[in-house]
Order: sequence, then C-alpha cells, then structure tokens
Amino acid sequence: MKSSDSWLKQRQGPHKQKEMQKLLSKLGSMFLDQYRELVAAVRFLSVLPMPGSSQLFDKHEVAPRLVVGCAYFPLVGLLMAYLLWFLLLVLTPLIPQLALAALLVVALVILTGGLHLDGLMDSCDGLFGGNTPERKLEIMRDSSVGSFGVLGGASILLLKFALLASLRVHTLPLALLVALPSARWAVVLALRVFPSARPTGLGAAFHQAVTTNKLVLASIIELAIVLVAGQFIGLIVWVAVTITTLSLGSWITRTIGGLTGDSYGAIEEVAEVVALLVLLLVRA
Repeated sequence: MKSSDSWLKQRQGPHKQKEMQKLLSKLGSMFLDQYRELVAAVRFLSVLPMPGSSQLFDKHEVAPRLVVGCAYFPLVGLLMAYLLWFLLLVLTPLIPQLALAALLVVALVILTGGLHLDGLMDSCDGLFGGNTPERKLEIMRDSSVGSFGVLGGASILLLKFALLASLRVHTLPLALLVALPSARWAVVLALRVFPSARPTGLGAAFHQAVTTNKLVLASIIELAIVLVAGQFIGLIVWVAVTITTLSLGSWITRTIGGLTGDSYGAIEEVAEVVALLVLLLVRA
C-alpha cells in the first residue's frame, strides 16, 4: 500500500504543476488583454502617452477584434480629474478663480485633444443645418466647421467656464472627480443602447465592439467612482447624466436614424456640462 501511495503522489505531482502552469498562463493572458483595453481607452480619449501596442485591432485572433477599452472609459475620466486636481493644487494659491476656471477648461481641451469638442461642433452643424437625415449626415462628415458648429462649441466652452467659476474652490475637486468619469461613462451607454447611423465607419465599429458585459463593467466602475467621491451627490449626478444621455441619444436617433462618432463626442460634452450644472444646483 505504501508503494502504491508513493506512486500516486509521483503521478499527481507533474499533473498539479501542469494545471498550475495553465492557470498562471491564463491569468497572465487575461491581465495582458485588460491592459491592452486600458491602453486603448487612454489613447482614444486623451493625448496621454501609454506604453503598449497602438493597434486598434487585435490581430492575435482569427477574426480581428476592435480593441476599444470602453469598460475603462470612466477610469480615463478619473485619471484626467486627478491631473486637473493637481493643477488646482498648484495654481489655486496663485491666481483668482476666474482665471483658474478658464485654465481648467483649456487644460481639459488639451488633454482630450479636442476630440469630443470636434464631435460636438460637427454634430451641431449637421443636426441643425440639414433638411433631411441624409443631408445632415453628409454635413457631419464634412471636416469644415459651419456657423452652428462654432456656436455650439463656443456655448459649451462658455458653459463649462461659467459653471467652474461659479463653484466654490474647495468644491472643484469633487466636480472634476464626478463629472469627468460620468461624462465618459455616458459614451459607453450611448454606444451600447443606440444604433449606428451609418453601416460603416469607426462609430459603427465601436458600437459593435461594446457588449452588455462591458457596459455592466463600466457601470460598476463608474458607480464606484461617483459614490466614493461624491456619495449621494455623486449618485444624483449619475442619474442626471443617464437621463441626459438617453434623452439626447433618442433625439439624435429620431433625427438621423442613429448615432455617429461625432454624436458620441456631443453626448460626452453635454453630459459633462449637465454634471457640473447638477453639482452647482445641489451645492448651492
């Protein structure tokens, strides 16, 4: 019996080692996949440098998969909020709040590379400038900016400046930590809920890449951020941003038959303003 037991142990030893190696390999692969998603999210939503592959498509799979990183969009907003918070800490003792609010708006545009602002301006040109859905989409595809785009961009920047300047200085970190992640979560919600206005293009590809599981993960991350940072106030902001996203997305879908890449930028910008406005109303 002893010799039989020792023989079984010898057989089980290599088997357990192989199982452990498989488990570690699987965990390592999962970690690399999630890191690739995080890198994609940071690079898409900001100009921040991140080490890692810059490929949008995962070529390791038989059918190349678009790497969006949408589940980590709220984390990118949180990262931007911390960077702007650092700017606050440095500049608050040196300059008045009006100048500080203006610098925050400019810094946010620089951090995002103007991506969402450009989408808002193109959306304003198309949605308010065309007579038919086809003409509206054609105008939105045009890279030149029209009068409606200029008015929309100027209005959104003015609103952000006014809201940031109206909040108390000690409330600005809370505003950044709640508003920026919430606005980027709004993009994930819009990507999942509403159809694409065009059958092709980056917007359509992003819409197909956002699954229900990724929306759930992004929602969990977003709720964790706003509840830790703002508690009940953060929850109120999240509800307001959700209602705004669904309402604006529904209106755009009725107007042009779905959303485009520009529409997602417009939703992000509007959601950011709504979040700041709610914070101002609640803290007033």
